[in-house]
Parts: sequence; C-alpha cells; structure tokens
Amino acid sequence: MSNETLRKRGHVESGHVQTFTRLEEYIIRELAHHISQNEEVSLTFLAEECHVSKSTVIKAVKKLGYQGFDDLVHNIRFNAQTSSGVLLPGKLVEGDCEEIVCKLADRLRLCEGRRNFIFTGDRRTSDVVARYMSRKLAMFDLFATMSTDYAMARREVLECGTAFFILHRELPRRAAHEQDAGYGMGMLRSARDAGFDIVAFSDDPDRRAAQEADLLVRISPNEDEDVDLFVPKTLMVFEQALAHYAQWRSADGK
Repeated sequence: MSNETLRKRGHVESGHVQTFTRLEEYIIRELAHHISQNEEVSLTFLAEECHVSKSTVIKAVKKLGYQGFDDLVHNIRFNAQTSSGVLLPGKLVEGDCEEIVCKLADRLRLCEGRRNFIFTGDRRTSDVVARYMSRKLAMFDLFATMSTDYAMARREVLECGTAFFILHRELPRRAAHEQDAGYGMGMLRSARDAGFDIVAFSDDPDRRAAQEADLLVRISPNEDEDVDLFVPKTLMVFEQALAHYAQWRSADGK
C-alpha cells in the first residue's frame, strides 16, 4: 500500500477531494514507508516518530477514509493476510488496543516478586491460554500458578500481585448445570479481598466477573460463528503487552 494509494482512498471514500497539510503529508509518507516494508507500527510509535500528538495522527488517518487508527491497522492486516492466503485475527480488542496493551504491561510490572495466579476454571479455553502465559511469564522471572483452588487467593507472607481470569463466553457445561454470567465470581472476590489486582480477558461483556475486574481486556467477539478466535486473540494481546514490559525492563537495565 503506497503513499499514493493511501491518499486515493481518502479522496474516494470521503466523497470529496481532501486537502492535506504538509504535516499530514509527512505523517502519511512515514506511514506508507512502514507499510511498504511490512512493518506494523503503533499509534504511539508513529506519533513519536513524527514528533506530533496522537490526535494529529488520527486526524490524518481519518482524512484517508478510515474511522481511526485501529481501523487502518485492521484493514492493513486483512489485506496482507488475504493476499497471502492466511487469515489471522484482525481486530483483537474493543477500544484502543495500544492503550489496553500499555495498561496490561503495567499490570505485569505488579507481578514482580509477588504471588500471582491464573484462574483456569474453563478447561477448554483457559487451560491453553494459562499454560502459555505461565511459561512466557517465567521467562522474565514472573511466576503465575494455574489454579482453581480458593487457597491461592488467601493472604500469605508473599505479597499479592496479579490474578488473571480467562473468561470466554462460550463455556462448556459443567456437571449438571451450565455456567452462567456469575461464573468465576467467587474466586475473583476472594482474590480481591486478599489484595490481588484483577485482570480479566473476556469476550462476554455481560459476565459479572469481567465487569468487576480492575483491568478488563475486552476481546473482540468472533466475526465468524464457525471459527472461534478467542484464544489466539487473547495470546496476541498478551504478547504485545509482554513486549512492552520487556522494553521497559531493558531500558531499566534489568
């Protein structure tokens, strides 16, 4: 996607000829360069590179015919994956992905030297996510135990850190009843009472446990009912946050 292609999209989709300031031309040129090199940049990175505010970048992107920066990134990913014959998750979360990733990275810092755990009540999805997250965190000397045991949420000598909850809306039946919107509430409240910071990954906005989290990562719902992308979307967001955390550690000399 070249600079000219980006500009043409803005001319056509807006319904009239858009005029760009020199600064907006510069932002578009830098953006087009990264795209031509198959480099995906964040809103924060592009704003810092061009020495402008995020709102200035968003304004330029909207002139190109996109709803916002996330819409631009989604279209670039979709076009690249379609042309290569590989279709991966496009929109990962509801809201500003960059902002959510940064907040999640801050939560990872709270894990340092503390007791953390990952709630694994749903064996079909959370086990997969929890095992992956646990292994990756251990690479940075951050330890989070996979557990459904309420004893994990008790106060102990080691200070409480972060409790991660994986709450997929399509949960399987357990025993003789189906899990309802209150699933996970008991464990969450026990963890909160003990002093844990609560992070929930969920694609179900009606789940009460998700609503009561300190940080809710709202995974975008499936666009295709035949393909469940909750797990890869969750792990992709987690990996981005882990990358931010790794950069912070490197800058801090750790």
